[in-house]
Amino acid sequence: MKNRDFQHILTCLYAGFALFVTFLAYVKTLAPTVSFFDSGELISAAYTLGIAHPPGYPLYVVLGWLFSKLPIGSSIAYRLNLMSACFAALSALAVYGITYAILTEHAENRSKNDAAHPQPDPKRMLQPVIPLIAAFSFAFSITHWKHAVIAEVYSLNAFLCGLIVLLVLLWRQTQRAEGSRQKTEGSNSQPATRNPQPTKLWLLYLVAFVFGLGFGNHQTIILLSVAACFLVLITAPRIITRPIILVKIFLALLIGLSIYLLAPILASQNPPINWGNPVTVKQFKWMISREGYKHVERGHALNALWAELSSRKGEKDTDTHAEHTPDVSPQQLPQGLSRYSHILTNSLLFKQFTSFAPHLQFGILGLVLALTGLVYGLAVHRIATLTTLVAVVTLVVMIVLISDPPEENIFLVHEFHTPAYLLMAVWIGLGIMAVSRAVLAVTGTNHILQYSSVFVLGIFFLGASISQMTLNLPTVDRRRNYVAYDYAHNVLNSLEPDAILFTWGDSGAFPLWYLQLVEDVRPDVTLIHVPHLSAEWFVDSLPRNLFLSADPFAEHGPDLFPILHEIVEKNRPNRPIYFDYSSTHSIMPPYPIIPNGIVYKIAVVGDTIDSKIWDRYRFRGILNGGPIASDPDIERTALLYGSARAELGHYYLELHDVDKAAHEFNMAVQLEPSLGDGIVQSLKFRDKLGGEQHAPVQTVPAPPH
Repeated sequence: MKNRDFQHILTCLYAGFALFVTFLAYVKTLAPTVSFFDSGELISAAYTLGIAHPPGYPLYVVLGWLFSKLPIGSSIAYRLNLMSACFAALSALAVYGITYAILTEHAENRSKNDAAHPQPDPKRMLQPVIPLIAAFSFAFSITHWKHAVIAEVYSLNAFLCGLIVLLVLLWRQTQRAEGSRQKTEGSNSQPATRNPQPTKLWLLYLVAFVFGLGFGNHQTIILLSVAACFLVLITAPRIITRPIILVKIFLALLIGLSIYLLAPILASQNPPINWGNPVTVKQFKWMISREGYKHVERGHALNALWAELSSRKGEKDTDTHAEHTPDVSPQQLPQGLSRYSHILTNSLLFKQFTSFAPHLQFGILGLVLALTGLVYGLAVHRIATLTTLVAVVTLVVMIVLISDPPEENIFLVHEFHTPAYLLMAVWIGLGIMAVSRAVLAVTGTNHILQYSSVFVLGIFFLGASISQMTLNLPTVDRRRNYVAYDYAHNVLNSLEPDAILFTWGDSGAFPLWYLQLVEDVRPDVTLIHVPHLSAEWFVDSLPRNLFLSADPFAEHGPDLFPILHEIVEKNRPNRPIYFDYSSTHSIMPPYPIIPNGIVYKIAVVGDTIDSKIWDRYRFRGILNGGPIASDPDIERTALLYGSARAELGHYYLELHDVDKAAHEFNMAVQLEPSLGDGIVQSLKFRDKLGGEQHAPVQTVPAPPH
């Protein structure tokens, strides 16, 4: 008993250590403020108790609102980033718990044998250590770590998925313990049953509740139900004959799902972030079913692959084959199995599945250990490991098939695989146990050699996880990342008082929402997200005095350009109107515009370029402030800054101000060196054409004073 108590204390200490170290690492690399993409919108929705983009994320909004009230950190954004760090660390703790639960599932059956033969046992000696290494392997994987330090929904989703797996495994252990007790206490009059009645049902009810609650954060959590049902039915198949239990499970699920009832309540308060305004059944369905994204381009990868595989030899399918293998003619394709292999590996579906990349998360050693652990687990811990395998396969396959992104959007699916990586980290723990048992089998009965082997193995694998952490650190460290915050400030500082700004891309627009709605920066500016002008709920949310007509959506329908034109025509005489860089180059506004820093203004008589505006901008992490971890959004921001200055250089050339043009071109290359060759080539081309204007945007010279 004392040994078991000591083992329990040791396990708790290791688990606490895993939680502390991972949380500390996340805090040390935490983003200090808002980031690009969904971060600004989610923070704003949480702070204002609004409705985030479909499906609304009501659980995240409520939890984020609570975290925004904490008296810590220098900003609301920091507190929401800290929330991600908390749930990311708890996700690592869930990995510890799952790994430990699987490794110790036979502990009760071995207790008497351990007491009779108190010799070193790898399962006993390494039980607290191996889950620690598994937890670190997941905690410091790239995808999970990236989202642990910014305001996003994926850390919370990973924690809830891990919690569900842990709870169903604990419930299975109670069933196994009950079965063993019945066998021990069985008599001739009351023989033990092979399939005991389900006990500890509150664990199953809790699992159902977490499923419903988690659906209010990220709907992919429902895919985990396949594995959960598999484990429950294989452990206690009689449960399907107990309608009372099934009804209670369903009720627990509904209680969790009731988090969505907050959506119409919050929407009725007209918060500034109110996607879909889900106060009616129609709009509630629109939000929860993500109808707003039905127009998003799909890859149709499965259909394309089937068409290619089923096409006869030598046939050319112009819609599928030409698209995905454009450089290879049908006559050049290899034949037989090699032909099918070639088609498969060049297909869009194959590229979609490469979004699941465990080798990038854990390294080659981690991947080998995970596969070893899977084989070992299926042999020694069959049901529990098979459950995790069912979960991983279901998550990966269904996420790819449901999302079905075109090739250019595959990167959007990467973070959806985080729960699958969580379970693969458990396999890494099982793999370490497999290696440990193999090594200890070689050492024989020499106690000193066994203890030494256990120590060396623990140090080696712990060192490997720390090594992976140091390799990933430069990629995920955001503690000095102010790029999105500075970009939003620079945009707002480019605007005159009482301005209207049209935005286009979510990644650039959402930091503006954060600054205005959360930090109350430039409340005089009217922000209009152009893609939303095709949605009635968004048009209805705008002030009526922006439009010429009483009901612009009824008059123009979902055609956003007439609505945009109506806003411009109504407000052009008395308000300065701007387009951000993305909207300028996406819709090419048919108005005379002049560059104004990183925005473009509809020109009016008397407008001149503010030559000092670039001096007021901040470029922390791009021009100064030390190196930071880069990502596609940061790279695009540097390119945006550089391109805007290059376009300003072309504008000055039209005014025959060569010195200012040269200065702008030099600054453009300083911001984004890759622009250098393009600028040189455009200038050569311009000289050949006798100095004709070939600026990337349609600008007009400022009128003379």
